[in-house]
Amino acid sequence: MENIFKLEQLTHLVLAQYHRWYQVYEVPFTENTILNQKDILSDDVEISSQNGTTKGKEGLENRLKVFTGWQNAHHVQNSTVTLLEDGNLSLEADILYQNIRPDKSKFSYTLHYSTLLQKKENNLPIFTKLILQPTGIVEDFKFEEAYSENRVKSFMHYWLYLMECPDANKFKELVDDNFLLNLSSGETISDFESFKNWIISNASKLKTSTHQYKNLEISNQNNTEIKVKVDFEWKGITIDNKKMIAETHHQWILLNNTENRFAKMKEMKVFAIKPFLIVDDF
Repeated sequence: MENIFKLEQLTHLVLAQYHRWYQVYEVPFTENTILNQKDILSDDVEISSQNGTTKGKEGLENRLKVFTGWQNAHHVQNSTVTLLEDGNLSLEADILYQNIRPDKSKFSYTLHYSTLLQKKENNLPIFTKLILQPTGIVEDFKFEEAYSENRVKSFMHYWLYLMECPDANKFKELVDDNFLLNLSSGETISDFESFKNWIISNASKLKTSTHQYKNLEISNQNNTEIKVKVDFEWKGITIDNKKMIAETHHQWILLNNTENRFAKMKEMKVFAIKPFLIVDDF
């Protein structure tokens, strides 16, 4: 059976990487944050902007030095992912960029991103080409940090992809050593072996599934903990070809170490909004 949710699932993968792209610019540079940036780029990546074109990710450290001490915020306004005929992926997106430099000068403008990503077997895709085109200047603005939202969205999209295309061991990177999941069924999970069994059990009942999020709220209480509230609309096809829908409300506490590729789930509470329901069609 054709996976009717394939593009939606791949979109999660692309957005997990796209929201990672900005994070290196939004926190102070370290050896690890730069390595995490290189992790999303192909060896021969081509990056074009109003400053010219660079090829390859070697020397990225030197190219980033110009941004030392800058406050940067990248607010993603929209994005579209396309699965290409060769099996790779493209992303078109528009953002609002805000910047305060060490001399207190302030700049803001809108940008359009056109990107290509190489799909990797059993792994996150990597960028092979990025074209950044300024589309407008914003004269008056209030600087608002975007790191928290980019951090949460990169985590969320990867988490959802792994829920939809389960690889239980890959969740190890996304859960804290001391985590607690409170499921809508009343079940609690606090060790990784039980978590893996839960993932495997869910996967055994489904042919495919996908999630759409809405009502995302993010509060960054401090530099190491991010609180998230979000609703997920779920669609799935069971092993016996029944089409089902459901909706849940999630409350998360993410622990954030900027040195890691992703934040980690510390606590998750799930509440049923609409119980699982068999439908004739989506």
